[in-house]
Amino acid sequence: MKTRILSAGIGIALALGIIILGAYFPIIIDISLAAIGVMCIVEGLSAKKLDKKITMLIPCTVFCVLFFLFYQYKLACMAIVFAYIVALYLAMVFNHEHLVFHDLSFALTITTMCTLGLWSLVYMYDRYRSNVGLFYVIAALAIPWFADGGAYFGGSFLGKHKLCPKISPKKTVEGAVAGVIAGTFIPLIEGVIFTQFFFHGEVSVNYISFAVIGLLGSVISILGDLSFSLIKRSCGIKDYGSLIPGHGGMLDRFDSVIFTAPLIMIIDMVLPIVK
Repeated sequence: MKTRILSAGIGIALALGIIILGAYFPIIIDISLAAIGVMCIVEGLSAKKLDKKITMLIPCTVFCVLFFLFYQYKLACMAIVFAYIVALYLAMVFNHEHLVFHDLSFALTITTMCTLGLWSLVYMYDRYRSNVGLFYVIAALAIPWFADGGAYFGGSFLGKHKLCPKISPKKTVEGAVAGVIAGTFIPLIEGVIFTQFFFHGEVSVNYISFAVIGLLGSVISILGDLSFSLIKRSCGIKDYGSLIPGHGGMLDRFDSVIFTAPLIMIIDMVLPIVK
């Protein structure tokens, strides 16, 4: 537990450092998230040893980088997506003795989920390019991470009833409830901090909207965690990597964010947190 807490503390400090620097040099956020996306994709592909197959690895990672660089240009995005799909099918056709459609489907799913999930953070930041953008990025990270932390500690001390024992044996119903509570209410502290020290009365936080988004984001983060856990079980691995002590790989840390960030982005367009 100590290792997990220490790693989480260091990770949060690094994330805040990147976000703060991003306020002065926005490209840092884009580059950092693109790099995280590539790492998540490589770890995801490694679950089926597809990272060893260059014809799969290169198109997937290049797609992620190019999408982050050119997402603002609709025609470029269409060309990038088309070229990516063609590259995967060419790889399967010319290596059909070693690559099957299941491999292509797995690579396509992992790459799309990781790229679009993390790109949602970039979109929310670039949409405002101000303290409001930073607020949304932190919220999209804080909600699933607090939900995960709440579930971990709630399950450790109160857990009695298994949530999905065949997918993730350690997760409990009590932990899930604690996670949803934490993900719903603790991030509201962010709203108070930004209102007092960053927004300076120029905009206000709608705490009811924030609580609703926190609730829905916490629930979907559990689905994201379980979904990626199911992928791990089907591939016969425990973690996607060992980069972060006590947590596993980068994908183990961002699996819930990949599900939560797009949801927050979409809901915010209808039910804004900041006005």
